Amino acid sequence: MKRNCMTLLLLLLSIALLLPALSGTAEDEATMLTIYEGPKTMSSSSVASVSVNGYDLFVYDVMVNHEHIWNANTQPTRTPMTYFDFEGKVQIKISMPGLGKDVTSAKVIPLSYGIEPKIENGVVTFCIDEPGQYTVIFNDSVNKALHIFANPLETDVPDFNDPNVFYIGPGEWVMDAIALADNQTLYISGGAVVHSIISVANAKNVRICGRGIIDGSDYPAWNQAGSYARVPIDLNHSKDVSVEGIIIANSNCWNVNSYSSKNVTIDNVKVISGRQNGDGFTFQSCTDHVVTNCFARTWDDSLVLKNYSGSTKGITFRNIQIWTDLAQSMEIGYETDKGWTLDPEISDVLFEDITVLYNFHKPVISIHNSDDAYVHDIVYRNIVVENAMMQGDNGFNKELIEMTLQNSQWSTVKDEFGSIDNVLIDGLTVYNTANGKVPASRFSGHNEKHRITNVAMRNVNILGNPIQDLKTMKVSLNDYCDAITIE
Repeated sequence: MKRNCMTLLLLLLSIALLLPALSGTAEDEATMLTIYEGPKTMSSSSVASVSVNGYDLFVYDVMVNHEHIWNANTQPTRTPMTYFDFEGKVQIKISMPGLGKDVTSAKVIPLSYGIEPKIENGVVTFCIDEPGQYTVIFNDSVNKALHIFANPLETDVPDFNDPNVFYIGPGEWVMDAIALADNQTLYISGGAVVHSIISVANAKNVRICGRGIIDGSDYPAWNQAGSYARVPIDLNHSKDVSVEGIIIANSNCWNVNSYSSKNVTIDNVKVISGRQNGDGFTFQSCTDHVVTNCFARTWDDSLVLKNYSGSTKGITFRNIQIWTDLAQSMEIGYETDKGWTLDPEISDVLFEDITVLYNFHKPVISIHNSDDAYVHDIVYRNIVVENAMMQGDNGFNKELIEMTLQNSQWSTVKDEFGSIDNVLIDGLTVYNTANGKVPASRFSGHNEKHRITNVAMRNVNILGNPIQDLKTMKVSLNDYCDAITIE
C-alpha cells in the first residue's frame, strides 16, 4: 500500500549503495557506482532485467505511446527504464524476457557513442565509460526500447539540516502539490517515486534536485472527464530556479513548464511521456533559460517555445537527446502572441548539439508563427537526426524543416501577421528516413510585408550525401521568402 503524506516531511537519508568496483581496463582504474533500490511497494519490470557490474538494477515500466496519430482517447503502452550513477567504466548486461522472442540483434543509441553490443544466449552486454542517456533497441523494433539513464555521481548535495531544504527519501509517496517558496530546495532521493506535482510561483532562488522520479500515473489524462492538467514541474513568474538530475515519468500533460520566468537552469533532467499534450520542455514568454544534458521522449513537442504574455528571449537548449513520438521535435510556435502583447518577439534562441533519436510525426525543425510576433536570431547548430520518420496523420505537415507565417487553429491574433528573420542552421545530419529518400522542407511567408528572410543552411548532410542546393534538399518556397540559402 502506498504511504501517504499531506505535508512534506523530513525523511531518512537515501538508501543508495556506493559500490567500489574495477572497471576492467588495463589500468584497473577504480569505478564508483551508486545504485538505488526500488520502492518496496513496486515490482521491478518483468519485461527487462538489467545489471551493472554484476549488481541488479530496479527496472521501471513507464508510459510511452507508439501511436503516431492524434487520438484524444489514446491508451499508452509501457517500456522499461532504469538508472544509476557512476564514475569510471561499467559493464551493462540486459536480458529481455518480456520481448516474447529471443534477442537476435541490439542497437545502442545515440550512434555517436559508437557502442557495438555483444549478444550471447539472448543476453546483451556492453560497456560505457561516460555518463549519459543510453537507449537500446532490440530486434530492430522500437516497441520495447530500454532507456538507461547513467548519471554522473551526485555533487553539491544540499544540507538536509538546513530548514529550507525539504528531503524526500526512498520509497513510493503520494503527496499534495508541493509549493516551493523563496530560497527553498527540494531534494528527491534516488529510489523515490513521488506521485505529486511541484509548483514554483512568484518565487526566487529555488532548487529542485536529486535522482528520484516524479510520477503522474495516478492522474487520468488531463483531457478526460473530471480531470485537469497536473504539471510535474511548473514554474510561474519565478526567477533564479534550477532543476537537476531527476526523472519525470507518466505525466498526465506537459512535463517541465516555465511561464513568464527568468534565469532558469535545467540540467540532466529526463522526461518520458506517453499521454496527450505531453510536451517535454515547454517555455512561454520566458527569458534566460538554459537546458543542458537532458533527455525527452514525448507524445507531443519535445522542445517548445511560445509567447503567452510577453516576449521570449535568451533560450539555450544544448546537448539534449530527443525521441518525438508525436508532433515536432524543436518547435517555436504556433502561439507567438497569445497575450496580445505590443510588438512581441521570440529571439536569441540556440538549439545546439541536439540528437533526435526518432522523429515519428511532424517536422524536426519548425517555426510556426501563427500570430504577429517578430521571430529572429534563431540558431540550430550540430543537429543530428538518427531517424526522420515523419508519418501518421500529419498530412502535408511532415517536412524535415518547416517555417510558416500563417493562421492556425491555435492563432490568437488572426488579423495581423509577424515575420521570421535571421535563422541559421549550421550542421544538420540525417542518417535515416522513412522511405530512404530526402524529406521535403517548406518555407511559407504571408504577404509582401510579412516575410521569411535570411535563412542560411550550412553543412547539411542527408543519407550520407552533402546537400548544396535547395532543389536537392526538396525545399519549397512561396513568393514571400527572401535569402533562403544553402552553403
